Order: sequence, then C-alpha cells, then structure tokens
Amino acid sequence: MPAHSPEDYWLPRGSIEYTTENEAYISLLCGHLFAMIQKLRKIPADRWDWTPDQAAPTARILASHTWQWLVCDRQHIGEPDVFAHADIPPVPTDPDAMCDLLLTETDNWYDLLLAMTPNQFDATRKQFGETEMNVRAFVCHMIQNSIYKHGQLATLFFALGLDGTEPYDAPFPNPIYAEIRAAREAGTDAAAG
Repeated sequence: MPAHSPEDYWLPRGSIEYTTENEAYISLLCGHLFAMIQKLRKIPADRWDWTPDQAAPTARILASHTWQWLVCDRQHIGEPDVFAHADIPPVPTDPDAMCDLLLTETDNWYDLLLAMTPNQFDATRKQFGETEMNVRAFVCHMIQNSIYKHGQLATLFFALGLDGTEPYDAPFPNPIYAEIRAAREAGTDAAAG
C-alpha cells in the first residue's frame, strides 16, 4: 500500500498551484513514478522481459534502472561521503515485489522532498566523489530520469496493446485554441478572456 493517496503524488497540497519548489518536485517526480508503477502492475509477468526490439528496454529493465538510480541519488543527497554509501541491493525478480519496492522508494522521495529547505537544495555534493553539483541538481536528475523511463514504458505499454488499440490521437493545442475562439465568438465562454 502506498504511504500517500494517489492524488498526493500529483497534487501534494491538493492543488496544482504549487507554493514551493518542494511541491513542484513532488508532483513531477512522485507523480510520474506513481503513474509508472500503475502501468508496470498492468504488464503480465510473462511480458516483463519482452521487448519489441533488442535495442529497446524491457519493463523489468525500466523498473530496475529507475529504482536503482532513485536509491543512489538519495544516498548522495543524504550522505556526501561516497565511501559511506552502500551498494544498491539486487532487484527482486518478481514483478509485484519490484513494483512494491519502487513504490516504497517513491514514498521515500516524497517524504525527503517535502522536508527539504531551500538551503538543503543549495547544498553541494559530489556525484560518485567527482562531479560537484547541488542537491537540486540531484533532484532534477531523478525527475528527468524518471520521466524519461516513464515515457519509454508508455511505448512498451502501447506495443503490448495495454493502452487501447485505436490510432494514437495527440491533443495538439491548436484545436483547443480554435474551440475556445469559437466559443467566445458564440458568446458561450465566460472563462476565456
């Protein structure tokens, strides 16, 4: 079970109007992780190692890669001395156990991000004892990495036929603009202005 409600991952204060970078980071990182976990749970166990092409990752690789870097970067944030870091534990072979572990790590990041102060985001660390960066950069690295892995998983999800079978129809902005302009001209849109 998640430590937070599903809505908390996307809307940590119950609103998309973020008042701190903490809330924005939680929404971006934990929201995508939670959605990714929900997709992972829908992939049949016999398809966890399936790929549409040898150059493409499997669901297992995406889940494992995401989890391992979350643990690694959280260690960098919490302990500046890389020699005090533990090796990342082996990942479970069972898909449900992997999803549970990823959810636990999502909750770890939620709590970490919620508690951080601006000064803590500014604190410097050295990635693997070499590349100096502030904690904010580690957080942004995990946001970028997790959203990228979530996107790769979405492609697998489509390829497995788990997200519908109709041709993909992207919601481009111009039809929305046309709709609100037409509504304004018809005098039916009080919100546009």
